[in-house]
Amino acid sequence: MSMKYLRRGLLLAMVVPALFTAGCAADSNGQAMKGAAASPTNGETVMPDSPMPGDSASPTDTGAAMESPRAAVESFYKALAEGDAEKAAQMFTSDGVAAVQGKQTAEGTQALTEAFQGEKVTGTPNIEESENLGKQAAFVTASVGEGGDATRGFFLLKKEGESWKISRYMSNTAG
Repeated sequence: MSMKYLRRGLLLAMVVPALFTAGCAADSNGQAMKGAAASPTNGETVMPDSPMPGDSASPTDTGAAMESPRAAVESFYKALAEGDAEKAAQMFTSDGVAAVQGKQTAEGTQALTEAFQGEKVTGTPNIEESENLGKQAAFVTASVGEGGDATRGFFLLKKEGESWKISRYMSNTAG
């Protein structure tokens, strides 16, 4: 294992649980993201340089889109680009949580649908990193938009059956 991947793994092991245990402020009222990071059960990590099953799936095909964490995130951004809050919320687990900058933390399908009302992204998302953490969990970092409209997101996903669903999502402006 190269030092690059060892350092990344150690950083993730320290940062991700701390973020979700302490919470990350989502708005000026101090509303924090709830939940804890999923820990891989067998320590297996798939690095982004490794091919991931389903990465070639088209995000326009909802069934195929859920075959990989990356495709699930691309489908989420596609739903936001279309202004379809309900479809965006369906990309989450039933107990999914989203901490979107400037809004209160949303938990559950109804609250997520309401949180994504009026949220519209432009441009193609840039998936910066996508890693499987064992066989049932993954994280993805992505950004979308340009200039003052640019946002970045951090996604924790878990596998439900054969599909990947977003479990936790946090976003803020990139600037």
